[in-house]
Amino acid sequence: MTDSLEVCSYLSPKRVLSLEAGKKQEVLDLLAELIAEDPLVNDPIEMKKAIIAREKVMSTGIGNYVAIPHARCAGVEDFVVAFARIEAGMEFDAVDNKPVHLVFMIVANEHQDKKYIKLLSRLMLRMRKEQLIERLMQTNNAEDLYRILVESK
Repeated sequence: MTDSLEVCSYLSPKRVLSLEAGKKQEVLDLLAELIAEDPLVNDPIEMKKAIIAREKVMSTGIGNYVAIPHARCAGVEDFVVAFARIEAGMEFDAVDNKPVHLVFMIVANEHQDKKYIKLLSRLMLRMRKEQLIERLMQTNNAEDLYRILVESK
């Protein structure tokens, strides 16, 4: 477990995608599959159910083209993050009713209350930076997306 509460500390290049298009459920499923491959995920089925359940409570589309689907569950040992950029954007029931282009999926252990909230808060603040949003929206290469995310801490 790392002490850093930057989202990039829990992201790996193989969990960064650049997609031309997608629908909300397809993208959620794809990101959940990537996360499920991580050894920190002991129960992929429980993890996927937790993500879906959280999204049913309220959309995680935070506005400004960004969504952060997230959940805590016992089947995960520590934070695991995946990211997708969707070039065409997609309907996500975001708070500003705009299409979502940037999706961060975060899963955590059910006992990581304070760290979980802190990680989400830091990511939400970071995603208010217009310059960062623009750079991510203009990049369609997964390696470059990962590099931008890591360098822009």
